[in-house]
Amino acid sequence: MYQQLFERNYGVFTVEEQQKVKKARVVLIGCGGIGSVIGSALARSGLEHFVLYEFDTFSITNMNRQMTCFQDTIGKNKALVLKDNILNINPEADIKIFERALLPDEIPQMLSMGDVIVPSADEWPLSITILGAAKEYGVPAIMSYPSGALGRVSTFMPTSPYAAECLVMPYKANYEQLKTFMNDPINRHLCQYYRTDGDWTDEWFESWCKSELPHPQICPIVWLTGTIAAMEVIKIVSGKWKPVAAPRFWHVTPEGAHIARFSKGRMLLSHFLAKPKGAAFLRSLTKQQWLMNLFTDLLK
Repeated sequence: MYQQLFERNYGVFTVEEQQKVKKARVVLIGCGGIGSVIGSALARSGLEHFVLYEFDTFSITNMNRQMTCFQDTIGKNKALVLKDNILNINPEADIKIFERALLPDEIPQMLSMGDVIVPSADEWPLSITILGAAKEYGVPAIMSYPSGALGRVSTFMPTSPYAAECLVMPYKANYEQLKTFMNDPINRHLCQYYRTDGDWTDEWFESWCKSELPHPQICPIVWLTGTIAAMEVIKIVSGKWKPVAAPRFWHVTPEGAHIARFSKGRMLLSHFLAKPKGAAFLRSLTKQQWLMNLFTDLLK
């Protein structure tokens, strides 16, 4: 049955490569927008072993972008719905579910359950913590996030920089420190490129900086970003192609997609922000909008 289900894969993969895909273990932390796309794409690629973490249930506001959100799945746990979808594709799939959020102190145990880790929950401090821990434990992890009309995907290998260095977060900060940093409206203004590359409206961006609104997202960018992330997983587990590894990343917008590189300036600032004087510098910077715009442009 497996060979019938994935017959057309064998026009690209050798039998040995497809077996590697079949046997691979992937952990998805979050089964909403990105997680549901990745899980579905991997199941249709022949991957059979999944670990799913998700505390949330579908709501009507998920309908615009989340692949497994339908009128009849509103109110259901997203991991349970994704499990049903995967089994509807391949009844032989092995799926372990945690109907709750992953706790920071459980990260080492979680890392032992997968060959590739994909933090795809909405809680960004947790995702950065997972990506950093995965690097230290030598487990490949995929960063995939859509933000308005912008999507970014990068594979973090043991030899890659830390995710915090690429994303201008304090270097080697722990989960609680990242949470404090990323919830500060002043620090959120570092993401000025959300207005430009992501095409956010000014009103939404300012409300997001105050934690009044979530990231805006549109379906095509979410699905494109998730599908590229699934391809990065396939690259790693099959061994057929090289992943786009940090500091390189996929940059996706409505105008096209290309492979870019996180700048060294971002990495230097990450180390600077880990020091007390770095936070003071950032606060002084935000007092002049033109200077903040110039500074964030240099970080692209």
